[in-house]
Amino acid sequence: MKLTDRIIVALDNMNEEEVWAFLNKSQHTYQTVKIGLELFYLLGPDFVKKIHHEYNVDIFLDLKLHDIPNTVKKAIRSLKGLPLKFLTVHLTGGRNMLTEALAEASTCLPATNLLGVSFLTSLGKPDFKEIYNFNETQTKLTFSNLFRLALQTNIHGVVLSPLELGIVKNEEQQSGKKLIKVTPGIRFAHEINSNNIQDQQRIATPEDAVKNGADYLVMGRSITSGTPNFLK
Repeated sequence: MKLTDRIIVALDNMNEEEVWAFLNKSQHTYQTVKIGLELFYLLGPDFVKKIHHEYNVDIFLDLKLHDIPNTVKKAIRSLKGLPLKFLTVHLTGGRNMLTEALAEASTCLPATNLLGVSFLTSLGKPDFKEIYNFNETQTKLTFSNLFRLALQTNIHGVVLSPLELGIVKNEEQQSGKKLIKVTPGIRFAHEINSNNIQDQQRIATPEDAVKNGADYLVMGRSITSGTPNFLK
């Protein structure tokens, strides 16, 4: 698979006009785009359908659903019929929420891969200490627990920072199962070297993430802001 085929382009920090301009310019370059909370709240389901049908791209709808099981179930039901390749829920919603989400998606969104979000890439060591009182070892152990939950519930994949890919590899080997691994926090080497990483803390280059086992890479401003294309 070419590196560009692994890229999920995040259409974040863009208005509708900018989205169309980017899609027109990048047609046939990227196979998948990500629509997050901001664009989905602003433009709704019809926007998702229009992008999919007019540009023949797969859709990653990044809603990060996280609520009581029945609410998440009904939220997924409300998306019925949308052409989604990926949809996100938070693993920290727990086993019952994930089970309900999977059951509803199998009926309403049968072609959609449900991805469990672990820890946001914007969280760094001080955040884990402040929020959870975790040191680095405890953070890794908790991530392992979340990934095991993903394996046990048979969710289709996980969203994780590139720094957790090594943990995932060990867990998959022990379980004999493999999940789709989607990594945000991807920056070109020149951006990392110049500390141009915006609000993300746990990051890696596209090449390193793929080398360490990522199946898909989420990249936004590095591509959509007009930065020269460093992808081979």
